Amino acid sequence: MKLSGDWKLGYCGHQDFKKMGEILCSCKDLDKEYIRRADGHVPGNFEIDLEKAGIIKPVFYGRNLNEERERELWHLFYGKQFEFSPKEGAEYRLLFEGIDTVADIYVNGKFAAHTENMLMTHEAALKAEMLKEGENEIFVHILPVAVRAREHDYNMLERGLKYEEDSLYIRKSAYMFGWDIFPRMLSGGIWKDVYLEEKPQFEFKQSYLFVKSLEEGFKKADLCYYCELELDDISYEGLELELAGSCGESEFYRKEDVWNKNNHIDFTLENPMLWWPRRMGEHNLYRVTARLLKDGRELARKEFTFGVRTIKLLKTGTTDAEGSGEFCFIVNGRKMFVLGTNWVPLDSLPSRGREKITDAIALVEDTNCNMIRCWGGGYYEDELFYELCDEKGILIWQDFMQACAIYPYKEDFLREFKREVVFQIRRLRQHASLALWSGDNENDMLYEEFTGHRVDPDFNLNTRKVIPYAVMENDFVREYLPSSPYIDKMAWANRADTPEQHLWGPRDYYKGSFYKKATAHFASETGYHGCPAVSSIKKFISPDALWPYGDNGEWFLHASSPTEKPDEDFAYRIPLMANQIKVLFGEIPDNLEEFSLLSQISQAEAKKYFIERFRIGKWRRTGIIWWNILDGCPQFSDAVVDYYFEKKLAYYYIKRSQEMVAFMCDEPCGGKIKLVGVNDYAGDIQASYRVTDITCDKVVAEGRCLLKGDSSEMAAVIDAGNQDGFYLIEWEAGGSRCRNHYMAWKNPVDKNRYLEMAKKARIL
Repeated sequence: MKLSGDWKLGYCGHQDFKKMGEILCSCKDLDKEYIRRADGHVPGNFEIDLEKAGIIKPVFYGRNLNEERERELWHLFYGKQFEFSPKEGAEYRLLFEGIDTVADIYVNGKFAAHTENMLMTHEAALKAEMLKEGENEIFVHILPVAVRAREHDYNMLERGLKYEEDSLYIRKSAYMFGWDIFPRMLSGGIWKDVYLEEKPQFEFKQSYLFVKSLEEGFKKADLCYYCELELDDISYEGLELELAGSCGESEFYRKEDVWNKNNHIDFTLENPMLWWPRRMGEHNLYRVTARLLKDGRELARKEFTFGVRTIKLLKTGTTDAEGSGEFCFIVNGRKMFVLGTNWVPLDSLPSRGREKITDAIALVEDTNCNMIRCWGGGYYEDELFYELCDEKGILIWQDFMQACAIYPYKEDFLREFKREVVFQIRRLRQHASLALWSGDNENDMLYEEFTGHRVDPDFNLNTRKVIPYAVMENDFVREYLPSSPYIDKMAWANRADTPEQHLWGPRDYYKGSFYKKATAHFASETGYHGCPAVSSIKKFISPDALWPYGDNGEWFLHASSPTEKPDEDFAYRIPLMANQIKVLFGEIPDNLEEFSLLSQISQAEAKKYFIERFRIGKWRRTGIIWWNILDGCPQFSDAVVDYYFEKKLAYYYIKRSQEMVAFMCDEPCGGKIKLVGVNDYAGDIQASYRVTDITCDKVVAEGRCLLKGDSSEMAAVIDAGNQDGFYLIEWEAGGSRCRNHYMAWKNPVDKNRYLEMAKKARIL
């Protein structure tokens, strides 16, 4: 029985709550003094309901984000009345797929459960006598996390970013406490669906079909089906476990007697249909049904999809300028070059995220990415996200939800954290798209930065003990990376570069020494600012604050600083964006329209350069996951598509740079420019190309070449005697015609001339 939809909503401040001096546990309590009322909705966040009712101003507009601070100490009360007829002697469970965050749950006025974790499903076991014939009610009291955070005992090692230290003990999405890509909005609500269901007598408590090994040549795959059964007190006599799956003409079928609660069925699948990521092959999925039978009668069933594939991560702990390291994904025995994007929550108010998943995945698909990195400052995505990635062949790098902090080591915290980790591993492990578990985002690299001392991140019990043991016990099939970037004992002891890096640095000129000299084999984060379109800015900045950008409180709030003060930690992002324009064009525009355009050009050229630098370096370089595909709030950011789904110029530049077969120019050397052809197909391909310097309409290179499979190789050498060249690169391969460009100009670039050449090349 789905209990989502309309609920009653009440709210009050913490001081008013203390004045009442009593436990609120029933819908009738919403009529008490100090409680304010509104129509609520589940899934939801209270701001959405109050904004809809006109009680609060639109949270994302103008200076209204400032008002979120006073709401951080609010208590929330959700009530739902429903008709029900319980069966005598039956057992029920009340499932909350997501409560944000600390909550007490009551059923018909009786305490049923307490939650302290936004990031997992909570189950309240109910006896039939807790329910009644006719009208029943559920009442949820959500306590302010700002109050709960103050009840913990902290120590000096525990530390996070300036605005998120209250989040360390609270299992709530860290971004909500304030991040450089999200405003501080602690929010609250029942953000996912709620269900009441009868507890079945028999069920699959766990179910996991996985590949043990894949024979070279793909003639057969050794598989194992694992399940844990709920059998009540039934005898094993006559119990059978049946497993059937099919993909096209490929089928398998097994039936075995059940002798245990815990079961493993090993078998071999001949000539399997393989699941490959995008850019590598087809994404074949088997439809599988597992059934528990008693004398031929079905007692329980489990249906799921399954992809036959193996994924390994070949990595070393260190590297150097000569490239003596490695960080490369191996899929079905074949090296994979990653072109991916980072994924953050699709909305500051998480209940609105699910409705955007399909459109957001379409953007990832359109830019021809083959991997998404789910960033550890958010939340574990909805099932729809993982299903779409399975179907479309998009690999997932899954962070556990820890980011930019040194988290507690206390036993009670670690015990509760492990519950979350095990829950999510078991929930997600069946997905073919899931490539990697990663312990956290940037925690290793912050140990020394936060402490100012040589504190070894290997002491981190979260990522060196709790998570790896949970992964070993529940998904030993998958690779596990303790942190991103991961600093192992050797890298820490020798202060050595790691092969996987987050390439942010000074964020100055995108072709500056930091980017040129980066030793990374794999960049799992890198980005550059890009101003949204003026039409989008007008949706969240008030008319009197649209311009100028300098010392502009509204711009700071949407950058995303938690206040309008120019010296707050994240206020730097506005002058950073302006400076990136100045670095490229030599000046900062004096009007919003030109500011937005030149910022988008700066971002587009930067991200194009980052991607092409890595593709030209294939296989010295093995992948780049740029930041990021889509904003989760209206803001000035590194995203290439803004909150309103308006695409920035970088989106189109990236799309051209990520063609399966692409031609691009390396940086000039000795008066010459190498034209490089990159082929991401497994097989060789014939290509024809032409390079025109459109500053003088002169063809400077033209020809045909055979590009070997999975390679990057020089196709031609261009005489760069004209150091003022703006090159249009056109090619045809495999029936597709594509274009790219390369600007050889040195800074500062003449903006009018750039616009003239860009329009001539048809890239604007």
